Amino acid sequence: MLKQLQLGKQGFSTSEQGIVMMSIGITVGKKDLYGKKNDITVNGVSTLIRRCTDAGVTHFDTAQAYKNLWSMFIGSWFFLASSSEQKMKPGLAKIKGKWQIATKVPPPGGKAHLKESCYQSCKDLGVECIDLYYLHRIDAKVPIEVTMEAMNELIAEGKIKYVGISEASVSTIRRAHAVCPLTCVQMEWSLYARDLEDEIVPICAELGIGIVAYAPMGRGMLADTSLNLSKMGFMDFRKMGKVGYASQDGERQLVKSLEKLAKEKGVTTAILSLAWLHKKGRDALKGAGIVPIPGTGNPAHMEENVKAVSLSYSLTDKDIQ
Repeated sequence: MLKQLQLGKQGFSTSEQGIVMMSIGITVGKKDLYGKKNDITVNGVSTLIRRCTDAGVTHFDTAQAYKNLWSMFIGSWFFLASSSEQKMKPGLAKIKGKWQIATKVPPPGGKAHLKESCYQSCKDLGVECIDLYYLHRIDAKVPIEVTMEAMNELIAEGKIKYVGISEASVSTIRRAHAVCPLTCVQMEWSLYARDLEDEIVPICAELGIGIVAYAPMGRGMLADTSLNLSKMGFMDFRKMGKVGYASQDGERQLVKSLEKLAKEKGVTTAILSLAWLHKKGRDALKGAGIVPIPGTGNPAHMEENVKAVSLSYSLTDKDIQ
């Protein structure tokens, strides 16, 4: 069982490790964006949620954008769940009070859109109030102060409890925090993605803002040392965005070099990499808190990932180096 921690300095408590629900929302046919088949039906998601809470994983990170466009079209005719939020609703209802829900609103960042999106997310999730509400991406056309004013109004309405932003610069974090105190910033952070350590991590430590780390296993690239990039499907998520880091010369060999230490610890390279992030984040954020959110639609993989938390407390500074 995982412990609960204080994320940020605004009073939000959640599990030391969470799970991102993107794999159950964004799908290509019957496969997720990594080309894997999991039970992403409503019943399958309910099972995943129950087994998460049984393991102490109570932090569920989702977003309005996590939806399959084709199933969304079919759902409009046959009333099928077409998004991660809608698929989560029955499972959340069965274990009320045992979870914290974080969801994200896509741009634009104007007040009307943000509020309407919040109300819709509450409806889709079957909740009266969202625990942690993010701006999914910064809208360059709307001052962040306007967006944060809307967040304050949603708090006053009792529709959300705490606020976060995702993929923001140091300047934007400072401006946002001055209007509506931020609980956390969500960023990609892993052994492969470390650019936030120079500026974002220090500002979060200074202001007492936690970090929710997505893609903590390098979008799966740290989990499979034998993975052949050339054999990935055209729509594989690992070929998109920043994942270019994993295709550079020598990068796959660096991942394989983790295997020796992983074997010494009796774990996989995936768990070792995740444990590194837990310890790195705790040490660097100075009490502001870190919650990595590895994503999977497979309950067994989620239960395996949990092992990283206890391992992180036994890692030495030499191990980290």
